[in-house]
Amino acid sequence: MPSFVRTICRTAAFVLVVAAGGACGTPEPMETAPDMFTVAFETSAGPFEVEFVRAWSPIAVDRVYELVNEEYWEGARIYRVNERYAQFGFSGRPALDSVWIPSGIPDEQVLSSNVRGSVSFARGGPSTRSAILFVNRSDNTDLDDIQWNGVTGFPPVGRVVTGMESIDALYSGYGDAPMAYEDSISARGNAFFDRAYPELDTIAAVMLRPDGP
Repeated sequence: MPSFVRTICRTAAFVLVVAAGGACGTPEPMETAPDMFTVAFETSAGPFEVEFVRAWSPIAVDRVYELVNEEYWEGARIYRVNERYAQFGFSGRPALDSVWIPSGIPDEQVLSSNVRGSVSFARGGPSTRSAILFVNRSDNTDLDDIQWNGVTGFPPVGRVVTGMESIDALYSGYGDAPMAYEDSISARGNAFFDRAYPELDTIAAVMLRPDGP
């Protein structure tokens, strides 16, 4: 079954399998991720690899594993880059984003720290972690226990193991400005980025490396 069709048949934390004839069928639980796995990201600023650690945030790492297998981030723009963060998560395809971005997962406690190179989910309130990740470009340990919109802390899900120089090289000229236009990003996807923020770096490919670097 094509991943696009499988994704369109999604509700919250379940995958609705397409039955014979093309209709959405009964839900199946998300696949459990390995205890640790590495994902290679090829970007226009260079490659980097992230080791994801399920013990740090099991529900969230299961979501990462699912998104990687769906090839969700391929073609995504890294749309928020400042001294502290590099953030990505909109696929650039509105039909996909309309399903994944609202599909938040339950919150979890912080078991690691937002040091430089660690990777966490962005969120806007309770159970809003969905598809948007950020890489900490500096030590942001204040995020470990910050009270933000009714939730405590941002639990890391992984860490950059190679290629931090690529994270440092990402285009940062727009800073936080694209954050003000998330409705336009959701509605128009990469067409909006290409018109309004053409210098943003792109994730060209995402590859699962379950045996590590």
